[in-house]
Amino acid sequence: MIHIDALGKPCPIPVIETKKAIKELGNQPGEIEVLVDNEVALNNIEKLTSGLEIPTQRKKLANDRFTITLFLTEAVAAEKSVPVSQKAVTTYLIGKKHLGEGDPQLGALLMKSYLYSLTELSEAPTELIFFNEGIFLTLQDSPALPDLKTLADKGTRIYVCGTCIDFYEKKDQLAIGEITNMYAISEMQQKADKAITV
Repeated sequence: MIHIDALGKPCPIPVIETKKAIKELGNQPGEIEVLVDNEVALNNIEKLTSGLEIPTQRKKLANDRFTITLFLTEAVAAEKSVPVSQKAVTTYLIGKKHLGEGDPQLGALLMKSYLYSLTELSEAPTELIFFNEGIFLTLQDSPALPDLKTLADKGTRIYVCGTCIDFYEKKDQLAIGEITNMYAISEMQQKADKAITV
């Protein structure tokens, strides 16, 4: 069994170390046990293993510590093949709750108008990734929420930085989007045909 001590390590280090351990096992069956101290890391590892179809078992220990055990019963590719799509992948990275510099009220108005404009495009964005202050646009009281729901209905995938929403202590107010980590964000950005930072 491979043991990974990820206590005190910020996102996305626990995911990266888990992925390296999977690659290290290669074609050999085996088990990987990861020790973490927060549920965000635990959930992010489970998203990784779910995509690779690796069974896992989580266990809560004392003092807010968790272990997650991966059971590799057959060869698992470190990188899961991605089906080829005819449609170009367009990824938007949104790190502010306002658009541009200057007056914040104007910036908030411009951001709402910008997100509405995205709903009117002939092709909706493939992915919207919210990080830092941008996560406020995905909360329950956000004026942008109706437009984000329209985009989601059109097939746009919406992601929210887990580290950011924990930093601002807004996890219980999240109204739309899937919590993700910086490693997954960097992968999405790399694979996009076009990545736009707003």
